[in-house]
Amino acid sequence: MRARLRCVAVLVGLTLQWLAFVHAVPSGWAQADQSADQLRRPAYQLRRFDEDWSVLKGVDLSATGDFWDRLKFIPLARDESVWLSLGGQVRERAEYFRHFLFGASKPDDTDAYLLSRFRLSADLHITSYVRLFAEGKASFALDRSLVGGRTNSFVDEFDLQNGFADIMIPLGERADVTLRGGRQELLFGAQRLVGVSDFTNVRRTFDGGQGIIRIGDWTISPFWAELVVVDQYKFNKSTPDNKLFGIYSTGPLHFLPVNLDFYWLSADNAGVTINGTSGRERRQTLGARTWGKIGQTNLDFEIEGAGQFGTVGRRDIAAGMFTTGLGYTLPIPRLSPRIYLEFDYASGDGRPGGNVGTFNQLYPTAHSYLGYIDYVGRQNLISPSAGVALSPVRNLTLSLQQYFFWRASDHDALYNKSGAVFRPGTGTTASYVGAEIDLFATYNFTRHLLGYAGYSRFFPGEFIRKTGPAKDSDFLYSAIQYTF
Repeated sequence: MRARLRCVAVLVGLTLQWLAFVHAVPSGWAQADQSADQLRRPAYQLRRFDEDWSVLKGVDLSATGDFWDRLKFIPLARDESVWLSLGGQVRERAEYFRHFLFGASKPDDTDAYLLSRFRLSADLHITSYVRLFAEGKASFALDRSLVGGRTNSFVDEFDLQNGFADIMIPLGERADVTLRGGRQELLFGAQRLVGVSDFTNVRRTFDGGQGIIRIGDWTISPFWAELVVVDQYKFNKSTPDNKLFGIYSTGPLHFLPVNLDFYWLSADNAGVTINGTSGRERRQTLGARTWGKIGQTNLDFEIEGAGQFGTVGRRDIAAGMFTTGLGYTLPIPRLSPRIYLEFDYASGDGRPGGNVGTFNQLYPTAHSYLGYIDYVGRQNLISPSAGVALSPVRNLTLSLQQYFFWRASDHDALYNKSGAVFRPGTGTTASYVGAEIDLFATYNFTRHLLGYAGYSRFFPGEFIRKTGPAKDSDFLYSAIQYTF
């Protein structure tokens, strides 16, 4: 009980500190170091190996005004053709759930706890053609007594997140091929199907190989990988039971102001059960995504769709998903308000134990979509949503989002963000799952220090009420993240 109270105090304290900074920090502070030396530093990326710090070559790093610049480009040869870059990140996040899983785990359905995550990376470049990258990580959870406890999504003590070698082969002025092998995070497109899952305390990674082919403005990435399974207190290993391979291509469509993604993703998973159908899953996913501005207006759009076929055991797969979004940025320069409408669909199964119609969401960065409380996944789903985001002061962004959820098929289950069954679907024909509202705020104190906080509330619908406990569920969180 005492530890739980400490977690509540931490949560409240982080939130109060965050609010104090928002009001007390001068609006120009966050970018003061950047404007002082006019360096064009790369932005910090979700995958640290996507950053290119070679822009600091030849710069007097002792005079830039940022201590960490000295670690971003460390020359190891007199001509600076061999150089090392070091990076890291520390994140502390406090979370509070009230009526977790709608009260299904009572009496332990309400709890507060603290999550810690540490990352440290080294990026060695040996000329422009050879690269070695390694990133270690450690993830901890304090006093989490909700159902599941300190699962592999929360705890992974001291392990390797990324460790690979690159060989770059130039093919001309506007073409090259990079061959990558080893442990690596995969991220494609909008991450609806393959992403790093950064909000989770333990990020996803794979062992395998990838080719990165750049031809003009287009990038084509064939890859083969096995999922790395978390062992909280031993070195993580990949498993041949979960394979993912395919080709992902992305680039602009030059005769229209839009971008295109085309992809083929193949999943090979041993021993799955989907709505009563069991066996080895060999599933092919063919899809495309396009996004961009609409003419000279303030409208923007995104459309993505994918179809799936293959087998589970001796049964066939026929599934699909579709998402579309339309946004409008109001012409108010100081606030930059953007409103949007979105619609998501992912197919469900029509009959338990037969051919499979349930869409497989694969390995997504799920928290970015379908609600921040992370109850509903992209399987057997119909979800319209709307939201608004604005920046009332510099470096502060506020957003409000509203979601509604239905089952696409009343003969299939409700699935969560990890693709597991949340509630079985055979006990009722009710389709309406419920509604969720999300409030989220993020503030960049400096280029290194980020704070964010949020609140989510899920209002259960008829399907939840007819399949078990159905209390309104609340999720409150606050975090501080430092990156260098």
